[in-house]
Amino acid sequence: MKFHLRCFRSLVLGLMWLLPAVGAGAEPAVIAALKADQARLAAMAAGDGAALGKLMSDQLNFVHSDGRVESKKDYVQNVLAGDVAYADVKTLDVETTQISADVVVVFGVQQMRKRLGTEWSNITLRYLGVWRNEAGHWRLVAWQSARPSGNSVVPGKK
Repeated sequence: MKFHLRCFRSLVLGLMWLLPAVGAGAEPAVIAALKADQARLAAMAAGDGAALGKLMSDQLNFVHSDGRVESKKDYVQNVLAGDVAYADVKTLDVETTQISADVVVVFGVQQMRKRLGTEWSNITLRYLGVWRNEAGHWRLVAWQSARPSGNSVVPGKK
């Protein structure tokens, strides 16, 4: 339990910069979606499947960086099984696009330590998350992440 609390504190301190960075002119929906995303990361680091379940839409499609797709049920079940753990999560270069009053897209970079089974590894991901206001609760409805592999340069025309 001490490990999870230490990770949680590290995560919260690491993300505290995010809300002031959106500025005073940010739309309430953007602020709400970013707060929900912070709560999701804290729940991941704490291994709190119940909290994750509340932050995820029943219609969630969670696409991992290796291309696997999980539903909300599968994702939460895997977190609760204890085979996956997260630590030292940092979110960088966050940008948002408000699609409608009830839909906000968040994209950026996440750096973290992730444990699969007994092996820990350092991971950097580019991600896109879609948050939707469902009856007053902001929930993650779609997630897509990828491991950056370098520059994608379009060759010049001849």
